[in-house]
Amino acid sequence: MKKKSSLKHTGAFWAFCAPCCILFGVFFLVPLVLSIAFSFTNYDGWKTIDFVGLTNYITLFKDSKFYLSLGRTLLYTVCTLPFRVIIPLLVAVLLCSKRVAAKSLTRTMVYIPVLMSALVVGITINWMFSQEYGLVNFIIRSLGGTALEWSLNPRLATFVIAFASVWASIGFNMILYIGGINSISNDLYEAATIDGASGVQAFFRITVPMLAPTTFMVVLLSTVNLLKEYALVQGITQGGPGLSTTFIIQYIFDKGFNQMQYGYASAISTVVMIIFALIAFAQFKVNNGGET
Repeated sequence: MKKKSSLKHTGAFWAFCAPCCILFGVFFLVPLVLSIAFSFTNYDGWKTIDFVGLTNYITLFKDSKFYLSLGRTLLYTVCTLPFRVIIPLLVAVLLCSKRVAAKSLTRTMVYIPVLMSALVVGITINWMFSQEYGLVNFIIRSLGGTALEWSLNPRLATFVIAFASVWASIGFNMILYIGGINSISNDLYEAATIDGASGVQAFFRITVPMLAPTTFMVVLLSTVNLLKEYALVQGITQGGPGLSTTFIIQYIFDKGFNQMQYGYASAISTVVMIIFALIAFAQFKVNNGGET
């Protein structure tokens, strides 16, 4: 009887896990294996597919544009990441305050951008920062200023992408922080109040330390999303002006789908995957896996 019961539980376990395992294998493991295999060929996406050994990797490590796009991606990630962590945290703290009314409505409004696709967010932001008809330049002109060339200035174009990325992610990260804040015992805040701690002191001495696991998750997810930013860039600048906002994913896409160098693009993807995995591993080690 015990064996039959155990078999039933095991069968139920695999029955529930099977759909996930199948999808994971079809849409992740198989493409991963194919990509690694293609990286050793000169596959052009159609007929040519000859084994070339390490030629693609040798070419890759001599490719200056690869280093520029990768460096641009890392710099963009480092500069944007703090805002994707701090702003949602402050918004979550504000919307958990007893002094704020209409919390549910406000949370819903903040979360709406998350429901939009990255491409739609990019097009919307692109309209807002349009040089001639954009809302931002209209406000600047109304205040007596000079309209800015958002799409023609490399730094301004990068700022617009970062702004869109932060805006679109506030709602999701806010929800994570709200869950973390609600799990903190009120007794800690009451004890802090009795001891004479101010709201700011309670925030830095209680809220921030207690939210360390949540912050780790937000940092990890935000880092991954920033490193593989693509649709947002396509909707705003399409990698321009010039190559100033061409990040590593745009570079891979261009090599693979525009220049039909699937083998070389696969080699870049493999190297980039390893780099991203090392970054995630370093975050786990530094933050001790998010444990307090």
